[in-house]
Amino acid sequence: MSRALNGKPGVSEELRNRILEFARMKGYSPDLAAVGLRKGKTKIIGVLIPDVSNPFFAQILRGMERVFYPLGYHLLLCSTDENTEKEEENLRTLLSQRVEGILAAPTDSGGNRSIYKKIVDSNVPLVFFDRIVPNLETSYVITDNEGGVAELVRYVYEKGHRSLGVITLRSRSYTGKMRLSGILKCCDELGMLVKEEWILDGHSTQEGAYQAAKKLFQLEDKPTSLIVCNNLMMLGVMKAVKELNVKVPEDISVVSFDDSYWNEIFDPPITCVAQEPEQMGLIAATMMMDLLMHGSRPAKTVLKAHFIERASVKQIK
Repeated sequence: MSRALNGKPGVSEELRNRILEFARMKGYSPDLAAVGLRKGKTKIIGVLIPDVSNPFFAQILRGMERVFYPLGYHLLLCSTDENTEKEEENLRTLLSQRVEGILAAPTDSGGNRSIYKKIVDSNVPLVFFDRIVPNLETSYVITDNEGGVAELVRYVYEKGHRSLGVITLRSRSYTGKMRLSGILKCCDELGMLVKEEWILDGHSTQEGAYQAAKKLFQLEDKPTSLIVCNNLMMLGVMKAVKELNVKVPEDISVVSFDDSYWNEIFDPPITCVAQEPEQMGLIAATMMMDLLMHGSRPAKTVLKAHFIERASVKQIK
């Protein structure tokens, strides 16, 4: 029976089909790792993401699947929940499963650098997406975070705003650092006011941003505009807007890094810069296949976010 299930010779086609049909009826599925080890390859790719609840990462996975599935590769998915200890444990688990390569969005910009370096040094193909560990020689595909937030800052400036608040991502994440530094740099160039108490950590989550926005909206001295640094946090901000009866854009103008369907159905719809997560997934998976099939040198791709104007920013005369 095992010869038929594993495609080995010595079994007639008729018998093989009968055995396969019986196996399907009984819900049998082969142990892909064990089969792969016998054949020398597992055809399993490990994928590490920070948050399974974020549609952004779901779209990235869809892009990856479009590359891997037709080639007979399977994804082994792990979520770090933005926890460096869980990230390290997941990486060790993936390596123990003899994955052929690892695609990762690192939790911190340097928290688990040593284990990622060991992966690179052991010649396990590694591709970063959305985030990177700086100064590690490996393939990656990311968005131009600084360029994207600068476009938002310039837009609100051109609308007459001269003060800005920020709901930031986790301060230790690569994207959090890049987006905040890009905002502050552009504000400095334009002469926009960003007070320290207007920069609030939303912890990259809906709840974190909800608490941060409530704190900001209840300040006596508030900015006239606000940048929210990812899509999930935008949900938390809009919850605070509704709860405190803050009027957008009359009381405060709001823009977002990242787009999601809810940005269109909010009242008013939210101006943003949008990434291309499915394209990011496609590129990351293609980079991985290049490493697996050709042993290519590390490739680096930076995608441009595109600006979408809606109705959440007021013109100040």
